[in-house]
Amino acid sequence: MSRFLIAAGISLVALSAPAYAADGDTTAVAPATPQDVGSSSTNDSGDIVVTGYRFLDADTSGITNLPLPIEKVPQSISLVNNDFVKAADLKNMGEIAQYTPGALWASYSPSYGNQLWLRGFAANYAVDGLLVGDQITDPDPATLERYELVKGPASVVYGAQSPGGVVNLVSKSAGPHTPSYVEALGGSWSRWRLEGQVAGALNASGTIRAIAVAAHEQGGSFVDFVHLNKTVLYGGLDVDVTPTLSGYLHVNYQRTEDTPYNGIPTFTDGSPVPVARSFLVGGSDFRALAQARRTDAGLTWRPSDLWSFDLKTVYQYTTHGGDNVYPYGFIATDGSFPINGEHFSDWRVYDFTVAGTTIRKLDDLGLPGSTLSASLRYQHYRYFISELNFDGGTANIFDGDQAVSDAFNALTPVPGGYEQDQRMNYLTGSAQAVIKVADPVTLVGGIAYSRPKVDQQVYDGAFQQYNPGNQLSYRAAAIVTPARGLNFYGSYSESYQPNLRIDVGHDVLPPVKGKQYEIGAKYLLGHHILLTGALFQIDESNVAVYDTMIDGEALYRAAGVRHRGAELEATGAITDHWQVKAGLALLDPRVTKDPEHPSNVGETRPWLPRSTADLYTSYALPNGISVGGGMRYMGAVKTYDRSSTPTPDLHAYTVFDTDLGYTIGHWHAQLNLKNLFDKHYYVGTPVFQSLSAGLYPGEPRSFAISLRREL
Repeated sequence: MSRFLIAAGISLVALSAPAYAADGDTTAVAPATPQDVGSSSTNDSGDIVVTGYRFLDADTSGITNLPLPIEKVPQSISLVNNDFVKAADLKNMGEIAQYTPGALWASYSPSYGNQLWLRGFAANYAVDGLLVGDQITDPDPATLERYELVKGPASVVYGAQSPGGVVNLVSKSAGPHTPSYVEALGGSWSRWRLEGQVAGALNASGTIRAIAVAAHEQGGSFVDFVHLNKTVLYGGLDVDVTPTLSGYLHVNYQRTEDTPYNGIPTFTDGSPVPVARSFLVGGSDFRALAQARRTDAGLTWRPSDLWSFDLKTVYQYTTHGGDNVYPYGFIATDGSFPINGEHFSDWRVYDFTVAGTTIRKLDDLGLPGSTLSASLRYQHYRYFISELNFDGGTANIFDGDQAVSDAFNALTPVPGGYEQDQRMNYLTGSAQAVIKVADPVTLVGGIAYSRPKVDQQVYDGAFQQYNPGNQLSYRAAAIVTPARGLNFYGSYSESYQPNLRIDVGHDVLPPVKGKQYEIGAKYLLGHHILLTGALFQIDESNVAVYDTMIDGEALYRAAGVRHRGAELEATGAITDHWQVKAGLALLDPRVTKDPEHPSNVGETRPWLPRSTADLYTSYALPNGISVGGGMRYMGAVKTYDRSSTPTPDLHAYTVFDTDLGYTIGHWHAQLNLKNLFDKHYYVGTPVFQSLSAGLYPGEPRSFAISLRREL
């Protein structure tokens, strides 16, 4: 399952990300080498070279379309780079969410992938700044430079977009200092992984550079009978055509085969079933297979200091096959529960996005530090699925997981099934202005015009159009810089997204619309650590809320909600040897409108934690030893609203992780221990909003040992 997908084990070689300058510019620094661990030095320009891990990366303009350094962007952004992924041994986007304030691991299924929510809403996904559809296949972190979690509405940039925000996946590129390495990893439950990366220049001048990554992973799970088999191939080419024209091309293939697993359902009253975390509610004979192919490319032309032009595109094609089996309701007091599933005979997802952007600096017009930008984006998303349902049956959880597995294995497909073909086309034109009025005030404004078209065919019927109409979206912000590196901001932004959920009358819900007010502060301290704080309120209408299940189909109703919250975060280097990533998030999600269940108005929304916190730190000693560790905290989670039978909250929990590394020459070994004190906890499933869909037990204490050789 995808929670066992991991990045490269560990190296204390810093990536070639630029270091911050206090005025927001970036200055390239040389990467550390394994021999540099626990030390510091200066390059020819006198910049400090931070050795060991490097938790802070600089450039986010590709995701915000604002030519501003991260400390001046008037919205909250969390960065999770490859160094941090290595340090904490994060295996997928779900685990990344647990170390990101404001993010929530919303659900996981081998058949449907990890789902992340931001500020209490489902997140959109992007690749190198271009939106794609649902990220059903969790990309392997070994192919990514970093994850950028941009929180809050951004419809001015993307058009149709979630109010929660965007998770941008930044692909690896071939930089001048990108390392080459080979690595082997072994861990709990017979998990093993081999990975390698080769990078370098293809010509003497270094204007043509290439990178290639290959990885294979296999292993079991703490859940009985669950296995994973994954292969990853990735290649990239970066070319400086002329001093003013550059381009890139990335190609990615990933094949993942694992055992379907959808958690453990509860008793009708919501109390957990007294079984071990290893209990499989599923069939050992079933497999879910996903294959993802992605190509993305871009050109950047900077003909002068005043003008820049970018053209980017991404194409992603994902196929799914195999089966998904699951409990079909609550567990009765005698242990019996219904079981079912579906067989995927044909499941294809197509994504194509292209965007052109131009930026014009206004320095020559007497407005230094000011810019105008314009962008045109087109996204095509097609989702086709044809499936057969199984004949259904019952199992008894008190018979043991072997008997339960045998009951699932006996299920067979029956004639009929379900077929759906959904096509979405989004066209968005936007313009933004960054005007530096005078020191220390900068104003930001933007407007976007979106034209979404949605067609859907169910079974072999005619395509029906669910076009929600055209939409104008706005953003505005003011940034005050009273001192170097310190920025205060206030912002307003809007979201707009067609709703694809169906109500009990089988009508599509109206589009989700909303607005966010946010105030915050960012402080870039000592060039290497970014401190951020934000207060926000998001008001949304027509949010899909789970209503009922009829004939195996989840049906929803529209509600109005208001999410208020606060977020604090620190990312970067305290000293040349000491890295830290820490965060705290508070969320107050309330229902403001629910015509069908008015008693819910004013209530806290279920399935969303009101508080989360995280901390991870790493320290490189002069003798080649590195030590690190951290904690993840999740507050209690309400599991029902007033329209449902009261059920108990999911308990709050705190989990501790640690790592120990040693570097000698070009070799690095590392030990990671997860859930050090073997805390027993559950991860909720706000995507399905029902305890009958199953709770996911948290992974018990586990270890991973990696050995890496720099080439």
